[in-house]
Amino acid sequence: MDNEKILNKIWSLKKKNSTISDIHQLCGTITDAIIKFSMKKDSVDNVSVIFVAFKNFENKMKDPNFEYHYQTKCQDIQENYDLSTM
Repeated sequence: MDNEKILNKIWSLKKKNSTISDIHQLCGTITDAIIKFSMKKDSVDNVSVIFVAFKNFENKMKDPNFEYHYQTKCQDIQENYDLSTM
């Protein structure tokens, strides 16, 4: 599975006009959904998920006006990318 499919799966759990009150329960739901989604794609060998939710993610999930649109594009950072110049 590629990163874009995983991100779309995570964000698809949030619908407009809905809020998430328990971020810990949501994270559990997300990890279960990713594992099940992976297994449906025949990725059954050593499937494991580590999901880290930052404060911004929690804020978006609690915002009833937020709705995700499938436009996320993931890019790999080249090995020689120097983060100290930013």
